[in-house]
Amino acid sequence: MKKRFNVFSLVTAAVLSVSLAGCGSSDGGSASETTTLKMGHNQPTSSPFHAGAENFAELVEEKSDGKVKVDVYHDSQLGDEGELAAGTKMGTVDISLVATGSVTQYYSRYSMFDLPFLFRDYDHVDKVLQGEIGQQLAKEAEEEGGFKVMNYWESGFRHYVNSSRPLKTPEDLEGLKIRTPEWPVLTSATETLGASAVPMPFSELYMAAQHGVVDGQEGPIFAIRSSKMYEVQDYMVLDGHTYTAMLLIMNPDKFNGLPKDVQDVLMEASKEAGDYERKLIRDNEKEDIKYLKEEGDLEIEENPDKEVWRNAVQPVYDKYSEEFGKDLIQQIMDTK
Repeated sequence: MKKRFNVFSLVTAAVLSVSLAGCGSSDGGSASETTTLKMGHNQPTSSPFHAGAENFAELVEEKSDGKVKVDVYHDSQLGDEGELAAGTKMGTVDISLVATGSVTQYYSRYSMFDLPFLFRDYDHVDKVLQGEIGQQLAKEAEEEGGFKVMNYWESGFRHYVNSSRPLKTPEDLEGLKIRTPEWPVLTSATETLGASAVPMPFSELYMAAQHGVVDGQEGPIFAIRSSKMYEVQDYMVLDGHTYTAMLLIMNPDKFNGLPKDVQDVLMEASKEAGDYERKLIRDNEKEDIKYLKEEGDLEIEENPDKEVWRNAVQPVYDKYSEEFGKDLIQQIMDTK
């Protein structure tokens, strides 16, 4: 049996109110003083999230000739994803990197991305999110949800992990207590597979797994490694039940209040850093799996029968298809 360790404890900081120096108007003027923006995410410094955020900060400073700086806060220092999304919407946090599932109380259509097996692979993801569908949803999110989506980054495809038994088929999840984010569609999918979904912030997960509050979790490969969850889990299945897109978001009023040249810098940097972050996630997956098996001592089912898993979660589509729109769901599935 593997020895369990508590390697870190995350303390959620109060969301900080930020005043911007020298913002000016959005009529094309340039900021005459340094503008400092606070950016938050919920992952450790070893994660692709943090690498992408640091890259974004470097690009912003470089492209603005030092007029704009981005201070990056990791490990939920400005709050977990729900708090970051709320703070960004209110304007008390400048920029956040949050999953689509964390903003659905403001713009519910993003819940559609949590439908299991909606996306076939990363090529399919890119054609949808970087294409007309992704851009249309981003526009609607600003108009209806009250936050500006600067770019789509990613967390990747999600997989189940637990400390109780090997996971080879959906039936192996029966009766397990599985931590999920507080995302209704993902929670529904987990319960449809026979597990008990236990929604909780990511910052509380390690301790909960260590003390048996939950038997397992689900999430992307990189997060299982970077947060050292292999220290408190033993079995994993690469089922890829859901793909999670990350949103780089900003309060629209704050964004529109910046000079046009600063807006352009932020948008350019968000795209370049997003390309960098997505590449990190994808390029590192094979190495991360190898690490989890060899160093993390996880028993991993690498080739589950995806069709069996897909059929097992069909009731989730029956439940939500009318709410999200059958035509749009089909349009996403049909994208080639």
